[in-house]
Amino acid sequence: MRKAVLQRAGEDLDNDAGCGYVIDDPGDRRICGVPRRPSSSYCPYHHSLSYIVTGSRAETKRLREVEALASAVGGRRAQQAPGPSRRFLDRLEHALRELP
Repeated sequence: MRKAVLQRAGEDLDNDAGCGYVIDDPGDRRICGVPRRPSSSYCPYHHSLSYIVTGSRAETKRLREVEALASAVGGRRAQQAPGPSRRFLDRLEHALRELP
């Protein structure tokens, strides 16, 4: 079992300070501090939470989720809306005129 060495987030850390994953504790933000994985800012566990392997099933699933969300909110591939209605623009203009 790994033991976390909690350090305050934002403290001056040298290059060998350990995992930089931020853990929210009630009232204080701390970082993990466990020895880092080579070529990463995180320990092996937090690295696995933060990165998705290219070409994996997890990546494919995540991309589908992102595409579905983008489509729902009008992302790149969604159809362009014609813009606000004339009635809405008139109401907005009227409200702005009444402001001091």
